[in-house]
Amino acid sequence: MDIRCRERFIFIFMIINFSCFSQTIDEVYKELNDQGVKHPDIVLAQSILETGWYKCSPCSMDYNNIFGLWNHKKQEYYKFETWQKSVTGYLNKIQYKYKEGDYFKFLTDLGYAEDPNYIYKVKKIMEGDLLIKLKHKYGKKTN
Repeated sequence: MDIRCRERFIFIFMIINFSCFSQTIDEVYKELNDQGVKHPDIVLAQSILETGWYKCSPCSMDYNNIFGLWNHKKQEYYKFETWQKSVTGYLNKIQYKYKEGDYFKFLTDLGYAEDPNYIYKVKKIMEGDLLIKLKHKYGKKTN
């Protein structure tokens, strides 16, 4: 099985198994748009990557933190009452620093993730059919 075929298989497998998660991709994407998050498709892909498609355990999701937001002072994940409040947390802790331009460059310059392949992984998630359909459904564009 070649690499592209294997990636598609893994992607389809994850979509099929998504029904057991506490929130759906559609709900997260809608919440990102409702709260006025800039580049919601990129931010959605970040939440998917940070949580392993909302399946990670133990992880930041134990605290309703779908972005893996880290409190450097306390050396622990930020804790939110609901996953929706973690969207507000993302706005208040990350996006308030963003003015305009290439969002991937912003994330890189900010040092959002330690993984040197983080942006590549986010982009690969964004290439999936599901995210493309959501973008069309809600009429939002990346730029």
